[in-house]
Amino acid sequence: MAPVFQDNELSMHPAWMEFDLDALAANYAELQQRAGPNVRIIASLKANAYGHGIVAVAKVLSDLDAFAISTGSFRDAVAVRDAGITMPILMFGGNLPAGIAEYLRYDLIPTVYNMETARAVSEATSGPTPVYIKVDAGMGRLGIAPQQAEAFIRAVVELPHIIVEGVYTHLSFKDAAGQEWSRQGIGRFNALIASLRQNGLDIPVTQAVASSNLMVGQMDDCNAICPGHLLYGLASVAPGLADIAPFEPVLHAIKARLIHIGTFPNDPALKTGGYHVKRQGTRTGVVPLGLFDGYRKPRAGAPAAVLLKGRRLPVLGVSLEHLTFDLCDLEDVAIGDEVVILGNDGDDRITLAELADWQGCGVLDVLMNFDGRLPRRYTPRSRPQPYLSNEFSP
Repeated sequence: MAPVFQDNELSMHPAWMEFDLDALAANYAELQQRAGPNVRIIASLKANAYGHGIVAVAKVLSDLDAFAISTGSFRDAVAVRDAGITMPILMFGGNLPAGIAEYLRYDLIPTVYNMETARAVSEATSGPTPVYIKVDAGMGRLGIAPQQAEAFIRAVVELPHIIVEGVYTHLSFKDAAGQEWSRQGIGRFNALIASLRQNGLDIPVTQAVASSNLMVGQMDDCNAICPGHLLYGLASVAPGLADIAPFEPVLHAIKARLIHIGTFPNDPALKTGGYHVKRQGTRTGVVPLGLFDGYRKPRAGAPAAVLLKGRRLPVLGVSLEHLTFDLCDLEDVAIGDEVVILGNDGDDRITLAELADWQGCGVLDVLMNFDGRLPRRYTPRSRPQPYLSNEFSP
């Protein structure tokens, strides 16, 4: 979790992230419209809500009456409970059987995919306790194989105190070949659910579709979906396969304030080393946003830049705690000016995808790099002033 910052502390280290909670609510509404009114949404809040702050996101989803949220992080789940949020939390895999008692103490719903965990749930409680069972329909990660799943589910159902509330799978993809692979995996999962029902076992919640499927319009016969990327306005498939519109980025901006302006003569001796080798102008700017804060060195040849007064200015270098950029011929700049690392400034915009491309990684890598390193501003459009927190505050 990011530390709690006060507004006056930004003068000590003026760099922050901005999130639009109205965009989150709009994305949720779009997901519900696409899925249909009778389909439950189990919102994926993995990895501190994809780096957006799990308590802030969970609070919005609770206010919207989402069916449930899900995460693999026990620490994140406890933070949600400690914030007074009581909505169902499905725990993805990640625990040992010995940890089940703690899951149940915080009213968390375990995922089961082996008998050791199932028995641990049964032994840790004295009353009806819901679990979900994960089926590996093709991902090759966690879950029980489809060929073994029906017998496994029946064995779990027979254990004392256990209620199999849901069965789910996960089949994310990026391209057209992956889309066909996912379609086949969903077919295997649907066949399993149909067989269970035909043999007298009707599981209340079934889910296979996630963001990739929703982007390409690939729905199924299940009664729940588990979106992750789309909830935050992130594309989960290649641009040529589907359009991200109308989903909006919840990460609105990453910004910092100018802490230093360096003025240098065009001295050949200076130009032989350091960041002077790359600068074109006689002045450079510095913001306190380095490797420690989540920014990564751009790959060779990448046109990495920041925005200042509507101008795109090239990044010269990234060190542990600072980012240095070329001010070029830009005039009228001063200490304290706002520098945009990601987001809009004037008519230009640096997107998350662009930042990821400069750093030679994916958008999730960028989000994970920044997670927990900077204070977060949560600013719904309906709120006249932003408020600053590591998580959500009313």
